[in-house]
Amino acid sequence: MPVPLPRQSLSGAIGSAAAVLLYLDYDGTLVPIRSDPSQCRLPDSLAGVLQRLAERQAAPVFDLAVISGRSLDDLRRQLGAVATHLSLAGNHGLEIASGGQIWRHPEAEARRPELDAVAELLGEQLSRWPLAWLEHKGLSLSLHSRALAPDQRQALAQQLLPVLDQIQADGLFRLRRGRMVLEIRPAIDHTKAHAVQLLERSAAARGLWEPLRLYCGDDNTDEDVFSNWPGVIGVRVGPGWQGSSAPYRLSGPAGVAQWLRLLDRI
Repeated sequence: MPVPLPRQSLSGAIGSAAAVLLYLDYDGTLVPIRSDPSQCRLPDSLAGVLQRLAERQAAPVFDLAVISGRSLDDLRRQLGAVATHLSLAGNHGLEIASGGQIWRHPEAEARRPELDAVAELLGEQLSRWPLAWLEHKGLSLSLHSRALAPDQRQALAQQLLPVLDQIQADGLFRLRRGRMVLEIRPAIDHTKAHAVQLLERSAAARGLWEPLRLYCGDDNTDEDVFSNWPGVIGVRVGPGWQGSSAPYRLSGPAGVAQWLRLLDRI
């Protein structure tokens, strides 16, 4: 079970490292989860902290990445100008922008027509639920229910059950539940854990060898990283930490921001 993040001692370990991979989830980690996901822009003050860390020349050198279920384009919109200083992984790692290159998983690309058909089917089911909406992210779908009351979310889940069962039975897509969101993703063995390892290889190609690995995330999709990225120091953010495999926890985005400001002073 995670224990509270030992900020001072961990900051000491970071300060003595030559290079640090600092990889962060977005919603629920860098910014609070909101009922309207389009209104989750990174505060300018925190963007400044991330930019200074990314531009640091003296040891420890930071390689910063934001890994999110959002699409790359949406992630760039929310991050603003600081996005150009970071590596980015969107769609839970199905698309990655790092070192001036953009990579998209070829199998996910090949399933775009089938994903469009699933989006049309779900759109018909949601016609009676104006507060629930389907986000098409190019390589995956997100069904958002943040604006619904708990009993409404339960009723919607019951209505969608036959359709979702059929989507899973077809075998092309996989369902995964997050915090008030249902993800429909290609049934491909590629998670955020694969994404961070691809990003680490990109960092190594830029000369960052044997780094200290840190990852902060608030969602079940981040547990793949905590469990499957060798050597990572995982920090579970916000509620749900009781069942986490991360060794440490922070209370929420405010705690993450406070810790990042501490790192900025190392």
